[in-house]
Amino acid sequence: MQGATSNQGMFWSQARELFEQIVSWLDSDSICGLEHSQIQSKLLENGYELLKRLLQTKIFCSTQSR
Repeated sequence: MQGATSNQGMFWSQARELFEQIVSWLDSDSICGLEHSQIQSKLLENGYELLKRLLQTKIFCSTQSR
């Protein structure tokens, strides 16, 4: 079961990495010139991807624990 635990950590870390990228992007100066709608669009895109990764990880973890 050690391999499954390792994979779980990898999947969770990928989701966390994307979250950190989103936060860094929001905190950067690169968004200063963007319209509100552009920021919102990018957040929706990346937020959806983050939620997808979290769900996939949860499903993976649930199937591994059986």
